[in-house]
Amino acid sequence: MDRAVSRRAISLSAKRSHYGATTSTTAQLLLSREATYLSLFILATTGIALGLELRPSTDAWPVVIGLLFVLSHTILVVLRGWRNSNGIRWRFTITHLGLLLALGAGFWGAPDREQLRVAATSEPTNEAFTMSGVLRVLPYDIALADSRIELSATGSPMLYEATIKVDGQNHTLRVNHPYDRTIAEKIYLISFGTTTTGERYAIIEIVREPWQWITASGIVMLIAGAVMLFARGPRRKYNDDNQEIKQ
Repeated sequence: MDRAVSRRAISLSAKRSHYGATTSTTAQLLLSREATYLSLFILATTGIALGLELRPSTDAWPVVIGLLFVLSHTILVVLRGWRNSNGIRWRFTITHLGLLLALGAGFWGAPDREQLRVAATSEPTNEAFTMSGVLRVLPYDIALADSRIELSATGSPMLYEATIKVDGQNHTLRVNHPYDRTIAEKIYLISFGTTTTGERYAIIEIVREPWQWITASGIVMLIAGAVMLFARGPRRKYNDDNQEIKQ
């Protein structure tokens, strides 16, 4: 073999070995126990933020990096542990795939989330506006059928309630108590106002999340897998004489 060709082959082989070692090291780091703890911390922090109604922006780079880390960790865990010498590990696979679906849908579906506002009066309307003022035509009409406001002795609001007509039926809305039109669309009551003629109108917010059904499917799989793992109980270990090893 020519010396130059041999040197080139050795150099290429070294580069491939280095790349393989780097990839292996990265995978080992993502599969480490510390990576699991960090993923749980990210999920717990996100859950607390959502519980406090602090919606973290999915465009913020810390959120993007954190969710990508959790997704990468979960994907590698599934690829490593979905089967063993006894076959497919259904409980493990269902649980982790459910987590992957729920996280992935929440992350990649965030840009498709849409918030619309409607000023609902007694006259039906199908016109709504995005938060930036762009007109959207709804596939249904919304009308304000009734409204109710209760004030305390100090004049502060105690109850905001609106009855709206959607799809030919009346639905009651209260603050933080929306009407679930579909699994991917919720209708909220935001506030009330009065026109120049004295007619009351309600500010209605429509939240559309097209990926919500994937998130819901992931949560169902996650719960089902957890129930299956719980029903199975702790794994039993046996010695060479087929006698159970006490834990």
